[in-house]
Amino acid sequence: MICATRQRPKLIVLLRKRPLSSDRSPPSETHNLLRQLDQCPPNQTSFRQIHAQFIVSGALLDAFAASRLLKFLLHRLHPPDLPLAGLLLPQIPRPDIVSFNLLLEAQAQASPPLHSFLLFRQLLHRGLRPNGYTFCFLLRACPASPFALQLHAQLSKNGLAICPFAATALLQSYAADPVQARKLFNEMLQKTQVSWAVMAGVYAAHGRLRLALGLLLSSRKAHDMELCNSALVSVLSICAKLGEVFLGKMVHGLITVMGLELNVTLGTSLMELYARSGGLAAAAAVFTAMPRRSVGSWNCLIHGLAINGGAAGSMAAFEEMKKMRVKADEGTFVGLLTACRHAGSVVRGAALFAEMVRLHQMAPNLKHFGCLVDLYARAGHVPEALELAGSMPMAPDAAIWGAILGACRASGDGVVADMVAARMAKMGALKRSPALSSLAF
Repeated sequence: MICATRQRPKLIVLLRKRPLSSDRSPPSETHNLLRQLDQCPPNQTSFRQIHAQFIVSGALLDAFAASRLLKFLLHRLHPPDLPLAGLLLPQIPRPDIVSFNLLLEAQAQASPPLHSFLLFRQLLHRGLRPNGYTFCFLLRACPASPFALQLHAQLSKNGLAICPFAATALLQSYAADPVQARKLFNEMLQKTQVSWAVMAGVYAAHGRLRLALGLLLSSRKAHDMELCNSALVSVLSICAKLGEVFLGKMVHGLITVMGLELNVTLGTSLMELYARSGGLAAAAAVFTAMPRRSVGSWNCLIHGLAINGGAAGSMAAFEEMKKMRVKADEGTFVGLLTACRHAGSVVRGAALFAEMVRLHQMAPNLKHFGCLVDLYARAGHVPEALELAGSMPMAPDAAIWGAILGACRASGDGVVADMVAARMAKMGALKRSPALSSLAF
């Protein structure tokens, strides 16, 4: 008994002197590990070595160091490792809101909405107060879902109604209901350029183009607010749909006065405005003035020329596009086939369709088939149009059958017209009526 009592203090002393694996590493060692992390290549093998050193040294117990590790895992590692990040977060002794926001941001882009809400519940249980970024990431994870109502309540509860970017993210979640969206918009204490653009976008998505245009213009007139790039693009898009060319020209002048660069989005929107109104020279001038062009810019030029009778110009633009090594996409061939359709170039249209499939390895969609069927129908090649419609991998729509029906009417082929009209009536695109007999003979 005497021996046992003498040995116990020695054992306690030995355990106290021995460093525990859960102890934090010295600041100098943590600093060295963070420096190694900054120099670490973005691959799994190198990261695992650094991660192991963090665990062994105890640096993982430092909230700041662990947050840096989490940020590397989600933003620099290729590809990001969300499961490992989910395991790493609980190992941080006192994770701050920044750490949770890092994981919420990553989950918003790659995980189901429920995962983000479970993580949100964890941070609330830890007593952390969410900030505006927290709600932005949550709303990004669940746009237009029932969760948005709960987030609206949480935003109000946490006093973040004055946070303009969180309120704007909430506004986007009400995009399906313009009445509720406008109510929230009116309640916003601070409105940014993006807020006005989002509200206008909600109106535009529901076909209320004049309301959207009036809202954007009032933001500049009544609130002395410069329109941002997204708002200007919205205005130009709405002007193009409404045919408001004069107003679009005023916006063009405003862009020049503000000294804004004709970037890809602005330039392409201007081109679309001018091309829709037949201003090919203005559209070409904008295209030339753009310092950088995307495939969408080329497509806009090709399609604008096509719908204004400039089939030769569309083909020339396509050849120039290939010289510039810009890779064509599906929209490019829609524009080219549209040009052939308006020009009646059956041989050229069929050749472009074959080039798209064989050379560019693209699967034709409904628009491509519709253009080619309409091209055959306009040229009076009804059998070829019928054969193509029957070979499509998807069901022909009413526009395709309507093109064939029109060709039958022009050629006097009453038998085929009756068959096509019956198909359209079955689709609900054409009702059986006395007028139908006049179309189908």
